[in-house]
Amino acid sequence: MLFAAPGGGRRVAEASEFEALTTRRPQRLRVFCFYDCCRMAEPHNVIAVPGSTANLGPGFDALSVALDLHLRIRILEVRADLAGAIEYAFEGPAPTGENRIEAAYQLTCQTYGRPVMGLRVLVSSDIPMAAGLGSSAAATIAGIRLYEAARAIPLDQADVLRLASEIEGHPDNAAASLLGGITLSCQTDTGPIARSWRWPEAIRLVIATPEVGLETSRARAVLPSSVPLRDAVANLQRALLLVRALETGNYGDLREALADRWHQPTRSAMVPALTECLAIDHPAVLGVCLSGAGPSVLALAAPGQSNDAAAVLGDVYRRAGVPHTIRNLTALNPAPLARREKTA
Repeated sequence: MLFAAPGGGRRVAEASEFEALTTRRPQRLRVFCFYDCCRMAEPHNVIAVPGSTANLGPGFDALSVALDLHLRIRILEVRADLAGAIEYAFEGPAPTGENRIEAAYQLTCQTYGRPVMGLRVLVSSDIPMAAGLGSSAAATIAGIRLYEAARAIPLDQADVLRLASEIEGHPDNAAASLLGGITLSCQTDTGPIARSWRWPEAIRLVIATPEVGLETSRARAVLPSSVPLRDAVANLQRALLLVRALETGNYGDLREALADRWHQPTRSAMVPALTECLAIDHPAVLGVCLSGAGPSVLALAAPGQSNDAAAVLGDVYRRAGVPHTIRNLTALNPAPLARREKTA
């Protein structure tokens, strides 16, 4: 396991030190815990942020859905000697590039002022990195939530989204991690706007992740700088059809509604088996699209047929000889209680 110091340096923790970290009782600390997207109550000293799938075919940089995968930060200790800095321990793989938790925390400090006390935290995540499942956005939101815990003050959701979008470059995944459910994001001259509503619980999201990473920056680099008018119109029509089909339960429209002409054609060469997955025609699968920038692929399962949909999607990868992981997930809809405060 690795420690990441506030300045970005890392060192390996001894096994005895890790055990001490994970069993030490945290000092008394007022922590704002957020249940906007969480169905299960977390301990008072844990921040949990869901991953997400974005674009949903034609809804490029606009539509996203929160998933029941989480990045979690456990607050282990309050440290006066850290003077507002964060010391990290990672349970599992540490970030290979920029630590977005730290980047978001530091940006929030620059914006609202540095906390007097520092924190020592343990980070764990079941969101795979560089997989198109919103790991970066979840880390960014977690860094802002960590600042709220350090200062014991909640920030307005619009401010959280603005800060996250400044780091991420676009608001869609961050909006889903922040609000839950299915979200619509819009970038304006005065900042991002995001609105969320409930994803239909009958529709599970089956996601295949090949064992190859794909950085979002690389996947965006291949996108065309412009699209023909007919393709722009086609995507607009299908994005609206998608929203309406999910709203009304006309799930027979989803296969056509997930069709895209903007980003998936240019990314198909970078994503193993994407072309074959998009061609799936099976009653258990309502439609297929790329998850975010990839390389994960999302299949919407017909009600009560998610296991069959997972088998169909997995067969595509097995026939192509592509090692992969199948996740049979639910959308993480907003909880009835938006936020509440607990004390240690």
